[in-house]
Amino acid sequence: MGKSKLKVSQSSILDENIENINENEKSNTKKYKIIGLLITFCILGFLINYFNKTYIYTNVIAKNIFIEGIDVSHLTKEEAINYINENIIPGEIKLKYNEEINVISPDEIDLKYNTSEVVDKAYNYTKTDSYFENVKRFFELNKNSKNLELKSLYNENKLSEKIQNISESINIAMENAKVYISSSGKISISSAKVGKELDIASTKESIYEAIENKNYKIIDLKVNTKEPKISTEDAKSVNTLLSEFSTKFSTKDSNRVTNIVVSAKATSDVLLMPGEEFSYNNLTGKRTKANGYKEAPVIINGKLEQDVGGGVCQVSSTLFNSVLYSGLDVTSRRNHSLKSSYVSIGRDAMVNDSGSDFRFKNPYSHPVYIKNIVSNGVITSRIYGNISDKKNISIKVNPYTTGGLEAAKTYIEYKDSNGKVIRTQYISNSVYKKPRN
Repeated sequence: MGKSKLKVSQSSILDENIENINENEKSNTKKYKIIGLLITFCILGFLINYFNKTYIYTNVIAKNIFIEGIDVSHLTKEEAINYINENIIPGEIKLKYNEEINVISPDEIDLKYNTSEVVDKAYNYTKTDSYFENVKRFFELNKNSKNLELKSLYNENKLSEKIQNISESINIAMENAKVYISSSGKISISSAKVGKELDIASTKESIYEAIENKNYKIIDLKVNTKEPKISTEDAKSVNTLLSEFSTKFSTKDSNRVTNIVVSAKATSDVLLMPGEEFSYNNLTGKRTKANGYKEAPVIINGKLEQDVGGGVCQVSSTLFNSVLYSGLDVTSRRNHSLKSSYVSIGRDAMVNDSGSDFRFKNPYSHPVYIKNIVSNGVITSRIYGNISDKKNISIKVNPYTTGGLEAAKTYIEYKDSNGKVIRTQYISNSVYKKPRN
């Protein structure tokens, strides 16, 4: 009995010891795990810190980053700026026209690149506010490179000024050929000039493209040409007198003389191109004192009265007769209400500011030139042109009466070299009132 109790007691003690041992082992295992975790975290922290200092938060640009194709990996910002500035230099802009080359240097337009700004972007590419973004970019750079581009900076005003200066050396004003005929009939001309004008918009676009692409090849300038409307050949074709007609006037009325001189000058030295229409009123302008006209006798409603511009109709009538002899096409003409003293019936041409105009067209393939000469109480209208357009023309007026009024039909007769009429052309019908008392 006593032995049995002893065995039970020993067994209990053994079980307790085993339990204590197990608990100690568990406790130690837990400690080891904690220690292991601490060591792991320390190592990981060390590695992360080493990684950050070595690859992320450095004072150099991350690997595999390029600027305009130039590797700036592992360079400080200052080193990268210097390296880029040494290898990418703004070039001269060369503008060529014909064989001449105009050069615009970078300094003249303050041309440079935003190198510092782009280097900052390269430097901060793996140094954003997000750590995970930085790590992500770092590992992406292991697979793919990053290339940043420079932006060109320049002074637009200085560039425009340089282009304007170049254009002034290229541009040539277009000049029509001119005909000069003296009062004695001597003909001279000045040659035409083809106009040239630099296409500034096109030039700027080409320069912008060159600067943007950093490709400073020679740029061929676009120059627009402007052909003269009157060529030297046109002017040279005026080589003979086609017709002339003169009328006389009294020099006693100085105002009327002034009006004749002013209107004759306004309608003189006019080169009328093929198909072009001459308008007497357009050239003389309104008959006003502001335009140099004075008061003189004018036919108004069948009666002579004083009005501004009296006498201008003598110039238009003289020109009308010269036009008929030259074979030009009369497109608008009216007679006076009363017969004129300076031309016979059917051969006057009345003009006023109320719509009555004397107009004619040039039907020839060559230009004609109108020349008026006022001298010693005579107004002469001459029409010059090409000798191939010279005609043998006579004016025929058939007077008649209608309703007790004098009237006339006007014709021109074309004759051959022997004086034989080969064609008759109707020009106009004129009816004149009786003078009012």
